[in-house]
Amino acid sequence: MNKIIKDYFSFNSRERVAILLLCCLMAFFWVLPDWYPDKNNAASLPAKEWTESKSDTSQVRHELPSNKIVANKPLAPVKLFLFDPNELSEEGWKKFGVSDKTAQTIQHYLQKGGRFRNPSDLKKIWGMLPQDAERLMPYLRIPGTEKQEIIPRSGPPKKSATPILINQATAQELASLPGMSKPLAARMIKFRDKLGGFQNLDQVRRTYGITDSVFNLMAPLIVIKE
Repeated sequence: MNKIIKDYFSFNSRERVAILLLCCLMAFFWVLPDWYPDKNNAASLPAKEWTESKSDTSQVRHELPSNKIVANKPLAPVKLFLFDPNELSEEGWKKFGVSDKTAQTIQHYLQKGGRFRNPSDLKKIWGMLPQDAERLMPYLRIPGTEKQEIIPRSGPPKKSATPILINQATAQELASLPGMSKPLAARMIKFRDKLGGFQNLDQVRRTYGITDSVFNLMAPLIVIKE
């Protein structure tokens, strides 16, 4: 019986090496989790501790110093009045809502001999915001400059629509035809004298410089013969 047990539990050298390696592998996998800490620590906390942790974090967030929080305070309304931009001081520009940097730029511009000649010059100041320029321009008053009334022109003055005897007309009369100019009228007279007078409208059309569009405008007013 003892011999049977001894034969059953006896190992040769190769089997003992295999058993030793197996034990080492088991030990390695046993201690492996301890080498890598759990990244999701919150999941391993009990529900009560996790709730307390969240409440502590929110409490810390609400207890931040008040000077870290910048509130958007509404700007006080700016009272505007008529002023001369060439005489207004740096503090005056600031009171009108212009930034400190832009107010300094305006003063440097004036000190170096620059002048505001019309309200639109305000837009040329470096750093001047477009909305600030549009807001202040109606209040600019520059002595010696008055707003001139601009009368829009509907187009070039209308030329005469009176029929003209082409072979007797002067250069001034020809220039009054629609689409004609003084140089073109002089060229037409020179060509007329060369031909000895126009015999038909086709000869008029052949005058150098007369385009089809100009000829179509003047043709109804040209009389070859009385």
